[in-house]
Parts: sequence; structure tokens; C-alpha cells
Amino acid sequence: MADKLSVSGSSSPYTTGAYKPESNDKNTLTMTGYFQLLATQLQNQDMTNPMDNSEMMAQMTQMAMVQSMQSMTDALQTSTAVSTQTYAASLVGQEVTMAVTVENSYGQETPVDVKYAKVEWVNFTSGDPTIKIEGDDKVYSLSHLVGMGRVPNPFKQEIDTENPGEPGDPDEPKDPDDSKEPDEPGEV
Repeated sequence: MADKLSVSGSSSPYTTGAYKPESNDKNTLTMTGYFQLLATQLQNQDMTNPMDNSEMMAQMTQMAMVQSMQSMTDALQTSTAVSTQTYAASLVGQEVTMAVTVENSYGQETPVDVKYAKVEWVNFTSGDPTIKIEGDDKVYSLSHLVGMGRVPNPFKQEIDTENPGEPGDPDEPKDPDDSKEPDEPGEV
């Protein structure tokens, strides 16, 4: 008997896909195309039952709104891409905490540990920025970044011996301020 059955074209039944057609002249209506369509409609309308002016104005308003929303979406995407690239570029030479992942049985990456190192370089040619850290041949995506500096390992689940049942990290340095008694009210 077969271990895996794939009907959807994907080896994992939980993998979702999306299809987004590229914009072209046949599936995108521009203002120029709209006015050509409107002129053709006005030329071929029934003279005994002409087109209503308010309907024509509503269509023009809707078309203008759709075009404005598309322009705003494009501007936001560009702004987000520039911000992401600027942030990624600022990481070069900085010490970072990167998530170390393993692939689970569903083909998804699951974080299991962290790695501390300085960022050697950032690559923008693949669309989303990728990061190369010192002492590691793997190239990480920006989504693997846990934090700047040495962030405590959020993926390590060891039992704290002082407080059984609570997750803790015995390697994590203790904050000297945590051992002090709370200040009395009004004490500075």
C-alpha cells in the first residue's frame, strides 16, 4: 500500500497554494479601456431607452475608486519592500539571534534552537532579503531572525529545577535586579 497519496499536485495535503494571474491587457481594465467601453456602449445604445446619466456617473466613480485603491496598494507594497530592505541592510555587522529549524512531517519548518552570530551580508536578489551569518554556510530568510543581540532561546523547553512544571532556561543569565526585594512604597 502506498504511504503517500497526492492528488492535488502537492506532496502535503496541508500545503495551501494560491493562483494570482499576472496583469495583462485582457484581464485588466484601465481608465482608457473603460472610456473606450463607455464610448462603444453610448454609440450602440437604444435611442428609445438611453443610458441613465446617474448610472454612468456611478460606474465612472467606481472605476476611479478601483484605480485609486490599486495605486495605493502598489505604493504600500513599495514602501513595505523599501522598509524591509533598509532594515535588513542595517543588520550587516550586527550580532543577531537566528532560529535554527528542522522540517516536520508536514514539510513545514519548525524552530528548535537558536544560533548567535554576526551578520556577514544580506542578499536582495531573490526578492525577500536573505541573511548570511558568520560561521554558517546556510543562508537564512529574514523570518528566521529572532532578535538583535543575544536573545534568550524561546524554543528551548527545559524544566526549571527550582519551579517544577514551569519552562525555563538554566543557561540564561540571571538578572541581578530579580533577586532584590521590591521597593517599599514611596522609597526611591
